[in-house]
This record gives sequence, structure tokens and C-alpha cells, in this order.
Amino acid sequence: MPVKDYYKALGVEKNATQDEIKSAYRKLAKQYHPDLHPGDNAAAEKFKEVNEAYSVVGDPDKRAKYDRGEMDMDGAGGFNPFGGGSGFTATGFDDIFDMFTDVFGFGGRRRRTAQNNVGSDITCSISLTFMESVLGCTKPITYTRVEKCPSCGGTGAKNEASMKTCDKCGGSGQVRRVQNTIFGQQVTVGVCDKCGGSGKIVTDHCKTCNGKGVFNKSVTRNISIPAGVEHGSVHQLVGEGNAARGQGGRNGNLIIEISVKPSAVFKREDLNLYVTVPVSFMTAVCGGDIEIPAPEGVFIHKLAEGTTNGETLRFRGRGIKTNRGISGDLFATINVEVPKGVTKSQKKALEQFENECSIKNYSQKRAYLDEISKLYK
Repeated sequence: MPVKDYYKALGVEKNATQDEIKSAYRKLAKQYHPDLHPGDNAAAEKFKEVNEAYSVVGDPDKRAKYDRGEMDMDGAGGFNPFGGGSGFTATGFDDIFDMFTDVFGFGGRRRRTAQNNVGSDITCSISLTFMESVLGCTKPITYTRVEKCPSCGGTGAKNEASMKTCDKCGGSGQVRRVQNTIFGQQVTVGVCDKCGGSGKIVTDHCKTCNGKGVFNKSVTRNISIPAGVEHGSVHQLVGEGNAARGQGGRNGNLIIEISVKPSAVFKREDLNLYVTVPVSFMTAVCGGDIEIPAPEGVFIHKLAEGTTNGETLRFRGRGIKTNRGISGDLFATINVEVPKGVTKSQKKALEQFENECSIKNYSQKRAYLDEISKLYK
């Protein structure tokens, strides 16, 4: 699907500072806030778009990955679990409602309501081999989470007749509180402490869950991991955490911590890969085919005659490839290996070879001796 332009959504340039991005976000979020445009679906969508954009480019780490093309979009219009973002979630609204508390006078109320209707997050870890992180893979993960009781749907009641309307909040789940201040009366709305925000009081408990409304269940999910994830990255699956207690609400998120085992062959820097390739003295002198590993497999490279020790070859586009088609480079450093344990006949052959060579065969040695001679003139 097309890549979203989050800078365009916020009306800023790609090189904008974090303060400029924050300022643009606040202006647009206030402009399109749903409470200023009740029933306006276009404003609500614009509000979501602005919040989603800021959740990425407003975070320096996520912004850097977005700029490098390491964040992939899923089919639902948000980020995939391992693109470094989670799309537009209720959690994102919390920060915005905090920002509008002073403007509209209800930010605190809505934040408390959202928190009481959301289950808690679960943190798990996945260990990958180096090549799994480079190429991407699918990994199963098993964890235990809280789910709503199937018999009562989370209410904790035996049946509908076993629930009555809360007499304190009248079934709204919220209570109004009035405080007298120097600026006059201030009205706040909070969760009802008698029914916990459900608006109902249970008179006869569900026998399956003993009135708890939830139970623990072991679940297994196959996690699709795209190419190029890094060690230490943290990602989330929205709605795969613990269920909210009581009726309604939504699940928390599954937070996944990625651990990547180091490679004995490759070193990584962003999307670039580095490898040291040992070659024989004969191959370095005369040239020849050498084997070089890459993410897609080993390929053959013809080494030029007279390659020196420590020379680095660069293969563009043969490093790590992301799902968006952005590729790093592969750097192969030549390590000319001096043979050990040679026989007498081999030594004699090497001596003959050396005797037949002249100083013109050694450009670096010739330059070195020339510089030394200049020191003593």
C-alpha cells in the first residue's frame, strides 16, 4: 500500500525540528478535536491522521526509523507490529486529552474513563538468530492472558436478572462532583466507586468464574517479523493483552521485546553488513574466485591480482533489505592469511619466488624505502 507522508499530514517539512513538529501537531489537534466538531466524520478522521502522524515523527527514535524506511504499513491503515509504531490507538488519545484539559475542562474525566475500560498490557520477549532478524520470519509465542468469562461475558453475574442498576450513578457508571473554587463552581466527572464504572450491581454471581468475570488462558500467536528488526527493539500488538474487567472495554496490548543473537560472521550497522573474508597468499597475488556471504546466500567474486591485506570491497544493495525495498550495502574486508606449518620444499619454492621478484613488484615497499632514504640525506 502507499507509504503515508506524516510530514505532509502535519504540514511541516521533513527537516523540521521536534519543536516545530510539536507546535504543528498541537495546532491541528485543537483545530480538528472531535468535541469541537460533533458528528463530523471528516474532522474525526483528520484528528486521527494528525495523532497517528505525531505518534511517529514526534518521537525521535520512531522518526529516525520512519525516515530510513524501516516502518512498514499494514492493510488496516496503521503500522504493522514491527514497524516501530502501532497506528492510532486509544492510548494515543490520552496524551491529547491531557493537552485539552485546560481548554475544554474535561480532559481528566475522559482519561480516567479510558483507563478503566482498558485491560493491562503484557510484556513478552522473542529471541531471534541474526539471520532471522535480517531476513524476517514467523515465530510462535505462547503467553497467558486474562480473558472474559464466556458464560457471563465479563459481567460476573449469573444472568441478566442477576444485575440491577447502580443506585449511586443511575446506571451511567459516572458520578458528578461539584467543588467551590475562587473562580466559582467546578464540575468534574469521575468513575462511580460503587459499581466500578459498569453502571450495574451484581446480585447473584456467575458460577463459572465465581463472579470474577475473567479467567486466565494460555494463547499462542504466530508473530510475523519483517526483515531488518534490530536487537533491543520493542513493539506491540494492539488488543492482544489482558481483557478489561467488567462489561465492555477493550483489551490491553501485547508488548514484544526483540533479542537478536550476535553473528560469528557478520557485523551490522543500520542496514549495512560487514564481513571479513580470509584469502590465501596465492589468491591475493594472482587473483581468483573467493566466496562472500550475503543475506540471500553465498556468491562468488573474482578477486583482482595484487589485492592487499585489509582492502575493503563494497557491494551496493547487498546488505539488509527492508519490506519497503530499501537496502543497505555489504562491505567485505580482505584478510590475506599467511600460511603456517610449511614444509622445507615449500619454503625453498617461496625463496625461489622471492629471488625472482624485484623491488618493482612491491610498490608499497619501494615507496617505504624511498621515504627512509630521504630522512638521511
